[in-house]
Amino acid sequence: MSRNVNPSGKNQYNPVLKFDDEKLVAALRSYHREQLTSNTKISARLLSDHGIQMSDSTVKRRRKRLGLTGSGVTTTALGQDIAEQLVLEQMDQDPAKRHGVRTIQAKIAFNKEIHLKRDFVSAVMHEHDSDGFAGRDPTCKKIRRDPKFPIGIHERWAGDGHDKLYKIGYPLWAVVDDATGKWLGAWIVPSNRMGEIVAYLFLCLVEKFGGMPLQFTTDCGSETTKLFGLANALRNIFHPEYDLEELPAHVYLRSVHNISIERQWLRLRLDWGDNVVMFFNKGVEDGVYNAQIPQQYELCQWLWPMLLRTELQKFVDFRNGARVRLDKTKPGPSGMSRNEAFSLPENWGGRDCLLPVDTEVIRAIKEHMGGDALLEFTSAEFSARAQEVYDSLKIVNLSLENVWGVFTAMYPLLYGAEAL
Repeated sequence: MSRNVNPSGKNQYNPVLKFDDEKLVAALRSYHREQLTSNTKISARLLSDHGIQMSDSTVKRRRKRLGLTGSGVTTTALGQDIAEQLVLEQMDQDPAKRHGVRTIQAKIAFNKEIHLKRDFVSAVMHEHDSDGFAGRDPTCKKIRRDPKFPIGIHERWAGDGHDKLYKIGYPLWAVVDDATGKWLGAWIVPSNRMGEIVAYLFLCLVEKFGGMPLQFTTDCGSETTKLFGLANALRNIFHPEYDLEELPAHVYLRSVHNISIERQWLRLRLDWGDNVVMFFNKGVEDGVYNAQIPQQYELCQWLWPMLLRTELQKFVDFRNGARVRLDKTKPGPSGMSRNEAFSLPENWGGRDCLLPVDTEVIRAIKEHMGGDALLEFTSAEFSARAQEVYDSLKIVNLSLENVWGVFTAMYPLLYGAEAL
């Protein structure tokens, strides 16, 4: 008679993922890029974001096995020359000199998965570009703000258009979560002043999250009237228990008071937008691009939106993963990244306020409006031809540094040598 009381070999504990599990590795590297080093917080994020149950000590062992070390160990292990080169390379990607120490440090972590000590980054930046610090002194006039008291995520979404890239022909529309400041979506669009496009982007987010917020806020622009009607209609259909008089589905605010989204624009311009404009204008100044030539304009309208959408998503991912400084006087989340605040609202006393909707209905409305074709800068026929030519060049990575070179290579292949 067998004395084995557990012949299956299983116990009450769930199996723990191996260190090389693809899903686990991707998650741990993502958190490392956010500069999240607390094993306790990582354990909580794994459970909230991916349903992975793992103790703090196991997280620590998995991170060590993957070489995901903190700034002190990493800076020492890399050595002075390599670490300094990482800082200088990141500074080179900021010709407008808008990035401070914290931004450079965070971008190295985000782009390279390498943590460097802040003091080291500061020392390198002071040595090689001390004038840049004087140029980043804040000079903007302050507007009086009253504190917000958020109750949770999806309580309110704030949307707005950004026109600083209009000067090169690429307007932007974005939406953030009011409580956490997390970027929910950002898009390069043919126009951010067309009501159809703005309403469509709202539906994209509703479909993405499977629901709508308690309230949406925008400024008073005419492009938001369709959004206003759509938000009210969806609320009436799916959640008639909320009175539109007592809790409006959409509220108009002056731009200076729609602060959740408005405060994001300065950072976007300094971290990203100013450099984009400089790289774009370089092609004009060097005689590579002339917008008055229809073929050049057509190709530019296909190539640059593709690049900007990729670069904009990188900016969004970076900002959502960057840790916000701790402010004990501030109601709501602080001392954590926007991703963490959004994934774990209970950590700062919040809750999930999302109002579920039938996403099949949302998809049907989007299709009736014209689908993703609303967001395209060129015709479907030209886009297909341009994509074929682009693929034939086997471009490994389209970037701000090489985009005009790719433009020059694609042009004769699309229009013939006589077009040059």
